[in-house]
Amino acid sequence: MKLKSLAMVLFICSMAFSLLAPMDAIFAEEYEVIRFGLIPSEDADKLIADSQPFIKALEKSIGLPIKPYVALDYSAVIEALKSNQLEIAFLGPASYVLAKDKVGCEIDAVARGVMQKTGKSSYQMYLITQPESPIYDLRDLDGKTFAFVDPASTSGNFMPRYVFSRNNINPEKFFKSIYYSGTHQASLIAVKEGKVDAGCIASEVYDLAIERGQMKESDVRVFYRSQPIPGSPFVVRTNLPADLQTKLREGFKGLKSVRFGKLGVVNEMDPATDADYDIVRTLVKLKEKAKKK
Repeated sequence: MKLKSLAMVLFICSMAFSLLAPMDAIFAEEYEVIRFGLIPSEDADKLIADSQPFIKALEKSIGLPIKPYVALDYSAVIEALKSNQLEIAFLGPASYVLAKDKVGCEIDAVARGVMQKTGKSSYQMYLITQPESPIYDLRDLDGKTFAFVDPASTSGNFMPRYVFSRNNINPEKFFKSIYYSGTHQASLIAVKEGKVDAGCIASEVYDLAIERGQMKESDVRVFYRSQPIPGSPFVVRTNLPADLQTKLREGFKGLKSVRFGKLGVVNEMDPATDADYDIVRTLVKLKEKAKKK
């Protein structure tokens, strides 16, 4: 099935509703289905399938059906939140900060999943290469090809650029070439198949690929692990009716032992606050500062 742009699908749906019903009827029925936006950490169909246990549990918790949407890129989810075309979303830490601080989305981070495989709601950025590669530290990347993930990705852009900056490395000059793969899974495959010399991915995506049998630990080599990054937040729009916001917040909090996308099995949900992502705000500001130089 050919995937369509999230924004286009939602726009068509909203236009259809506007032609079929008066405004007061639309408002009354507006929240009969909760629209759930997902950043594209992997293939869309696979992501939705892997997230069904979580979605079903959340539906049961809030008493409302949920419709998941996987965007073509991170910015499409942000724009859909901004235009009130989603009620809830799963964002990366940096895409949350960008959505709230730069785009002006009216959202709050409400929860983070505690991963069964680590017992934590945080993760790391990994730099990876082929097992036989001569790359063992950052300086070995000189003149090599490198895959980032998405401009709005924390572990796929902001964290590696922060690490490079701290080591006086300008990616645009240091590497032979760089490109954005679009998803962590795509970067992992590109490195594994030798299409690029190295790349950055989220540790949770690496762990999940091994758990699924999509790769062996020996297929790629991790040569750098970052400091812990606060886990990707589940967000709720703050311009929703207060009772619906409460229902959604409480619904997330009550979830236990369910599988969700790149997180794998989520043991429970940690509460999330906006202040949790101040460290990510620092990464965003540092990148902006470096860009101006």
